[in-house]
Amino acid sequence: MTVPANGIERLIHFAEQRIAQLNLSKEEVARRGGPNRDTLAKIRDRQNAKTPSVETLLRLDQSVGWHPGSSAVTMLGGRPLSLNAVGAGVGRPRKQDRTRPVTAAEIQRRLAEQLDDEIGRLQYTRDALDSRIASLRTVYERFAAEMADVDQVAEYQISYKASTARRGAGRAPSATR
Repeated sequence: MTVPANGIERLIHFAEQRIAQLNLSKEEVARRGGPNRDTLAKIRDRQNAKTPSVETLLRLDQSVGWHPGSSAVTMLGGRPLSLNAVGAGVGRPRKQDRTRPVTAAEIQRRLAEQLDDEIGRLQYTRDALDSRIASLRTVYERFAAEMADVDQVAEYQISYKASTARRGAGRAPSATR
């Protein structure tokens, strides 16, 4: 995907990338003091060409662990500048506690969840492949058994030659053959 040069689309691109990087839901962003789901949806849909308020931009910066002003800089064509990763809060955090480094336990928990999700996806893929391989193995075994039956192959060749001879007998020779 091409990164937009500037504007709200650029901000949305980097914000969504950061939210995914931190493995956050839109609800969790709101709980951290960032814009709520409705505000994020309005920013994305933009029925009007109104730029988000400074307060909204600063709340987004804070909730995803960017230096204050990063959202505005991003809209002007720059890149957001990250603080330490932001820890997950419960409820609405107090103003002084809104950004804090992620603990080692939280990093381990998130990595373990991501690893478990990936294992689940791979297991599903493996199960689908195992099923497909089993189907192909059955087809192969039937085909090999039929080809091993010399009498059946000879019978097929005789009946094939007879049917092509009957079809060809009633036709005039063709120049395209």
